[in-house]
Formats: sequence, C-alpha cells, structure tokens
Amino acid sequence: ALPPHAQPLAHGLRAAGSADRLLFALFNSTSTHALPALIATAYDSLLANATAGGSRLSASASALPYSKRQEATLSAIIAVFASIMVLVPFAFVGALFVTPLLRERESGSKQMQFVSGVGPVAYWVSSWLWDAALYAAVLLATLAVLCVARGVVPAAAKAFAGSAEVLGATALSLGLFGFAAVPFASASSFFFSSPSSGLIALIAFHFVSGFGLVIANFILSFIDSTADANEQLQPLYRLFPAFCLGDAFYTLAMRDATRALVGEGHEQNLLASDQLGAPLLALLAEGLVFGCATLALQYNEAAPLLPALAARLRRPRAPAAATGQSGA
Repeated sequence: ALPPHAQPLAHGLRAAGSADRLLFALFNSTSTHALPALIATAYDSLLANATAGGSRLSASASALPYSKRQEATLSAIIAVFASIMVLVPFAFVGALFVTPLLRERESGSKQMQFVSGVGPVAYWVSSWLWDAALYAAVLLATLAVLCVARGVVPAAAKAFAGSAEVLGATALSLGLFGFAAVPFASASSFFFSSPSSGLIALIAFHFVSGFGLVIANFILSFIDSTADANEQLQPLYRLFPAFCLGDAFYTLAMRDATRALVGEGHEQNLLASDQLGAPLLALLAEGLVFGCATLALQYNEAAPLLPALAARLRRPRAPAAATGQSGA
C-alpha cells in the first residue's frame, strides 16, 4: 500500500500510462524544483512512449517577484559593495599627485624655479591648478561611467547617479576628495626623497584609511559591544580623506535602500550633518589645512625656523656674573 501523500501522484501517473504501470518519484525535498521537474520528466516520457516520440512536454520555472524588502536588501548589498570598490582606484588617484613633485625635487627642477625667481605661493598654486585639471578629467570620466552603468547595472549605479540630485552629490563628494587629496600629496612630498617610495606609501595610506577603515566602521557599527566606541571614533576617522569619500558613498548607497523600504518623501536633506554634511565638511577643512601646511613646510625649507629654534633652546646659558669681589 502506498502512503497517503503518494497516492495522488501514483493515480496521476497510472492514468497517464496504463492501469498496470506505476512510477515512484524519489526526490530531494530540500530542492525546491526537484519534484515538479521529476513529474514533468515522467509525463514527458509517458507521452513520448504513447505517441512514438511524436509529442513531447516541456516545463519551465520562474522565480516569484522580489518584495520591496528583498529588493532593498539586494540593492543595498550591491551598492555598498560598489561604494567600497570605488575606494580602490581612488587610492591610486589620490597618490599619483606626489610623483611629479618628487621628480622635480629629485632632478633639481624645483630648486631651479625658485632660483629663477618663482615664489613659493606661485609655485604651489600653479601646481595645484594643474593637478586640479588632471583630477577634473578623472572626475568627469567617473561620472560618465556611472551614468552609462545605470542601464547596465541599475541596482549599483542608481545609488550614485539615479537622479540629478544624487549625481550632483556624487560629483561633490569626488570633487572635495580631490580638493583634500591634492594638497595632502603636496605636503607629503616633503617627507620623501624618491618618487617610487612616496607613491607606494601614499597608495598604502589611502587604501588602509579608506578601504580598511570603511569596512572596520561597517563591522564595528553592527556589534553591540563596539557600536558606542565606534561612534566616538567617527571624528578620528574623518581626519582621513579616503574614509570621508567612502563614508559619503556608503551614505548614498544606504539612502537608496532606505527609500525602497519607506518610500519617497521620507528622506533627509542630502547635506544634513548625519548624511553627507559631516564628511564633505571634513574634506573641505582638510583641503585648507593641508594647503596651509604645504606652504608652511615650503617656507620652513627655505628658511628653517624649527631647527634654529631647537638649536637656540639647546644653547647653554652663559655663567652668571659675580655680584661682588671677594676679600674686599
């Protein structure tokens, strides 16, 4: 005797074949499509035998549409992964600006310009303008790729180029990263003597402070025992330009996922302090600080103030003069 749950299947297969034919379908219950596929195969075989191969059956399975929560989760995973991956090439972009500066110093071209009458301010402003032009080309190419990707990978590109407002926020984030990374490379050039060593050091710095810190921040924020400490470390994280860029992209990615869950009309202003305001303001401040630090290091190199001050502090004091004559 067949078990109760197998009787309908056996009855159907017997009716499709003959009264004395019985097929047993053994399947893996953990596989969702195993039983329908086996039934379709069995009926196809019976029909082929009955019609001498003149007729066949085919079956297909399609997934049910995703719910809003599933779509938001999938979109967030793809967009967060894409936002983190953007930090990898921009670690190279932010570090490349140190190479020509170190080559000019190594070849003596920089000293020759200063001897010819070029002032420190004119030298660095012209260098920054040229670097800004190069970075603008990279920025425009990146935005063009994001716009094209909207039709290829919409789940990832929509978070960064889904609308004019979001595209403008992406451009502002990338632009302010360049505003901070270019003078940071200029200030760092005073601490290296070889172009290769300076380039490798800055690539590693931007990669660790961007890619590494963003992942660490993401993990620590989801652990109850470290969430409070991680929140207190946010001002320290924002001292690094690459982390600010990654934080801005992560905010854009999660904003699109939140919109898919709660719907339109519930988003905060993109420039709010808990959205893009804090990382963008940090990038702006870092660009100004690194620019001033570059000029200060240049003037100190021309007329060293710190070594002279240190030598003056180390100078021994003269012995005190005698206040009177002994034996008078």
